[in-house]
Amino acid sequence: MKMFFVILVVVIGLIVLAAIVYGRERIWERMTGPADLGRYDFTQGRRSGSPNDALACTEGACTAPDITIATPDGSPAEIVARLAERLAAIEAHVRRIDDRSNPLYARFVIYTPLMRFPDTLDIEVTEHSDGAPAIRAYSRSKLGRSDLGTNRKRLEELFGVR
Repeated sequence: MKMFFVILVVVIGLIVLAAIVYGRERIWERMTGPADLGRYDFTQGRRSGSPNDALACTEGACTAPDITIATPDGSPAEIVARLAERLAAIEAHVRRIDDRSNPLYARFVIYTPLMRFPDTLDIEVTEHSDGAPAIRAYSRSKLGRSDLGTNRKRLEELFGVR
């Protein structure tokens, strides 16, 4: 039994050392594929099917959001730019991964602080028929079945909702 614990400690130590040397993000990518889950199609409205995602929208911009957000001032492109800046300010491990060709859309991979689990966040701003901005944001985890509310908390902080 003592030998089992010694082997277990050595294996865990090697895993920790590999994570430090190789990088936690690269380990997850090597094990599960690219961190980016790809562009989310807001028109389809299909969710991940597990409780590790969150959807935030302005009133009428999507069906059954977890969070309803206020309509901010500014053009759709200005809103996307401000949200990207705010996200970079509140998340320590975030990378913008879309090609930036559409000023009304942004996609990010965000890594959790300790284990560096990857989440993908899509933000899209269009206009309602009355000209008001329609914001949709979807944050989802690549790994696991539960994120302990991380994606929802991220969107609440991004949009100043509590």
